[in-house]
Amino acid sequence: MLASQSSGEKGMRKALWLIQTLILAACGARAQNAPATPDLPPLALDDFSSVVRDQIQEAYADVRAHPDDDTANGRLGMILQTYGLFQEAAVSYRRAGQLAPSAFRWDYYLATVESAGGHCDQSAVTLRRALRIAPDYVPAQLHLANCLLASADLSESEELYGSIVKQHPDNADAYYGLGRARAASRDFAGAADAYGKACALFPEFGAAHYALALIYRALGQDGKADEQVQLFEKNKDGAPPPNDPLLNDVRALNLSATNQVQMGIELERQGRLEESVTAHEKALEIDSHMVQAHINLVELYGRLGQFEKAEEHYRAAARLEPGSVESYYNYGVLLLTAQKFEQAENAFRKAIEIDPFHAAAHNNIGYLWERQGKLVEAACLP
Repeated sequence: MLASQSSGEKGMRKALWLIQTLILAACGARAQNAPATPDLPPLALDDFSSVVRDQIQEAYADVRAHPDDDTANGRLGMILQTYGLFQEAAVSYRRAGQLAPSAFRWDYYLATVESAGGHCDQSAVTLRRALRIAPDYVPAQLHLANCLLASADLSESEELYGSIVKQHPDNADAYYGLGRARAASRDFAGAADAYGKACALFPEFGAAHYALALIYRALGQDGKADEQVQLFEKNKDGAPPPNDPLLNDVRALNLSATNQVQMGIELERQGRLEESVTAHEKALEIDSHMVQAHINLVELYGRLGQFEKAEEHYRAAARLEPGSVESYYNYGVLLLTAQKFEQAENAFRKAIEIDPFHAAAHNNIGYLWERQGKLVEAACLP
């Protein structure tokens, strides 16, 4: 009985030794096959404001202190991406992805900076990998379809756009992409249908109106083309609001004055005037010489009835950029609202001196002349 136990123990020890040897060998093989973690990229930050430099350097130091933390590496990538440092961001995302291979966001962010850097083929590979983790994330599907279209893979891009609009018939961006894919395949009737749906879903979609105008020209429908050109002229910069929570997280990290103004403009479009003022004032905290922030605040404070603050920002804008037509025009509107009609007319005249074709300034002078009974003069305005 004792001899039998001794023999069994020896066999068990031998088996355990063999298992441990195999595990160690497998781990060693994985370590040899795994790509080396890329070094942190060197950064050139001289062109950034002190606020932005501090933000980047703090995130960089956090990665140095926690090199094996995927969140620290990924956050550095997000901050670098929001300021257009795409190559440097890609390195950080690769580091984060190696530390957390099952995290969708790091592959997705990597793909977006790859495509932004003009590497659509590589971006498509990364997007396919990301979509295996989160197949239903529509912005990633759209990015992949866009990359396929840019790479002239017309059939697959059209198929993917078609799949997106089938699942999400309210997605104007997907219909616009579908129109582009069909136009590239010379399916002009199909392209017109897709572009038309994009415009119907978002009537201010400037690029879709322009593309539809080109298609109507190709189809010989010049009247419809002219209508679309007019709509494009009214909405040149119009586009559906970004519906990408992950990229919104990247944008939210941007502390530059320009980004604060852009946020303020979007808030103003949504009717959130107080929040728009806050964003513009934040821009001026970052860069007190940002003329556009002062100009916009003239209008915003005027609409809120805070005339003294509006006047303060008009004077700041005039001091920084005396030749700004928008500054004089916004000030004229402010004075018009305050019923200071003579001063308002003077401001509109200054705007017209700078830009003789400023239609809104001409219209407002016409309104002021009508109030004074100068109907003939008002009718003769250009």
